[in-house]
Amino acid sequence: MTGTAGAGMFLAALAFVWPFLGAAAVCAVSVARSRELAIWMSAIGCVLALAVFVFPASGAVAAGWDDDPVQRAGRVMLAFGLLLMVLENGILHDRLVRSLPHVSTALAGLACIAPDPAVGLGILEAALAWGVFVFTRPAGQARMGWGLIRNGSVGTFLVLSGLLLPANTVVSGLLMACGLVVLTGLSPFGQFWQDENDTFLFLPFAGAALLLAMRLRTHGGEAFETALVLCGLLSVWLTACAGRFADRQRLFRTFPSALALIAVGIQADVAALLFLCGWCLAGGGRAGRGWAVNTLACFPPGAPFVGCLLLLSMMSDWSWPLALLTVAGILAAVTRAVPARDITHHFWPQDAAGRVACSVLTATGLLVPLAMMLGAF
Repeated sequence: MTGTAGAGMFLAALAFVWPFLGAAAVCAVSVARSRELAIWMSAIGCVLALAVFVFPASGAVAAGWDDDPVQRAGRVMLAFGLLLMVLENGILHDRLVRSLPHVSTALAGLACIAPDPAVGLGILEAALAWGVFVFTRPAGQARMGWGLIRNGSVGTFLVLSGLLLPANTVVSGLLMACGLVVLTGLSPFGQFWQDENDTFLFLPFAGAALLLAMRLRTHGGEAFETALVLCGLLSVWLTACAGRFADRQRLFRTFPSALALIAVGIQADVAALLFLCGWCLAGGGRAGRGWAVNTLACFPPGAPFVGCLLLLSMMSDWSWPLALLTVAGILAAVTRAVPARDITHHFWPQDAAGRVACSVLTATGLLVPLAMMLGAF
């Protein structure tokens, strides 16, 4: 192994280990210093993830797990999602709770690079089990923990069942697609978090599931891709047709996940990456904030807006009728779910976390098309 290849492997390994080191560090220091240290550790993790994207590991050792630029860029999004979670939360007194975002992000990153997607699913299940343990330690939380582990385990079981069947069959494709819909928390099929702290676990968890979906296409085949598109389209239209405003807002939380699954289904991986950026930085519990609502609604200049353009340009080649249904569904969902005041207000947030999120979303929306023109994707 040459010196350059060895340096690339060391950098990649450090990027994957770093969130675990961050979790240990924030548990070891005093409560007063924990948030400041968590911000520094997560910010360094973002720098390492960007460095791995720009200078990927090369050679036979890295073949098959780090040779896809979309997967590397997806792990960058997971790292920035961790930074945002740390920034927007104050000092947490429980050591395990404040370390959970770091642990779940680290396990999500490891799941994405597992040599076999089945191993990656096992790592996600371990992340789910650890998160449930952290959440259910207080007395009286066993029922909530059972609900969390049940839904996540059902999704994992369905995907693994599909992987055990012969590749490129209708049954295996449908089972895998249904399992991934549950794992990503797609409304209304698998949205299984209730408390805002649950996003510590499920933001990186659902993001890793989306990245794994890209790797499962070779086994799932055409039935898998079609099922993802139909499930995503159904979720978009359910958001548009929900009767009560509160229901539309709840469904709107996973709007980028629905669009990302449609993009994965038509093999528009770069568009899925841009929607993943929207999910990590504006999805989940942030859907009630003005700037996040604008992002989820695919307003310019954020990454989901560019992803929406890429998705629709490729979907017209895949199926014109479904492309028209997607356009109509997006317009209907945005019109009904986004209050008129949020279109003009809160364009630039006042809090540090929101400013970081908007900056990353805008930069990603501008740089990813440029990287496509330069041949990086």
